[in-house]
Amino acid sequence: MTEHVTGTGGPADLDRRLADAVERLGHGLRALSQRSARGLGLSPLQQQAVLALSRQPTVRREVSALAAEFDVTTPTMSDAVSALERKGFVARSPGPDGRRRLLTLTEGGQEVARRLEPWDEPLLGALAKVSAADRATTLHSLLQVIADLRRQGVVSVARTCTTCRFFGPDAHPDPVAPHHCHLLRVPLPLADLRTDCPEHQLATA
Repeated sequence: MTEHVTGTGGPADLDRRLADAVERLGHGLRALSQRSARGLGLSPLQQQAVLALSRQPTVRREVSALAAEFDVTTPTMSDAVSALERKGFVARSPGPDGRRRLLTLTEGGQEVARRLEPWDEPLLGALAKVSAADRATTLHSLLQVIADLRRQGVVSVARTCTTCRFFGPDAHPDPVAPHHCHLLRVPLPLADLRTDCPEHQLATA
């Protein structure tokens, strides 16, 4: 990655430097993921699958759902899940309709998930050094960007407040809690915005 330097200091230059910073952060997260996955003999995608299966509700424990979650093809995710099956970390069972195959972690897979849980602690430690107000503002800004990318079709899965039909933007004068959740019927503080809401319903264009 080559950072674009224009010397103008204008909005376009700021936007490019923000994009470069997000990209650099992504490189760091990939390095952390590769390091922790390699320590347990997994690929980064296998690590993502194990962690997702340890957190996801049953309705999302399918190969196709995991593929959509991580923006990979279904065959690619199927290969990763098959590898986890061979390692004894994942098992498949019939779904309620008898056709779909639900994925569950075995006892060994649950242990691996526990060992993988702290993979992003360096990032969390760095974030903890930033003030709570700045963290809330950053979360809000990033979720706005994610919502726009979702509308453009760049991000395929986003169960965030900012992409939900119940989200009421700028409904209140309080800068700490400017938005409103029409499902819960309460103001939404910036610090409480969700990145993966179980009650999420995608807003229509």
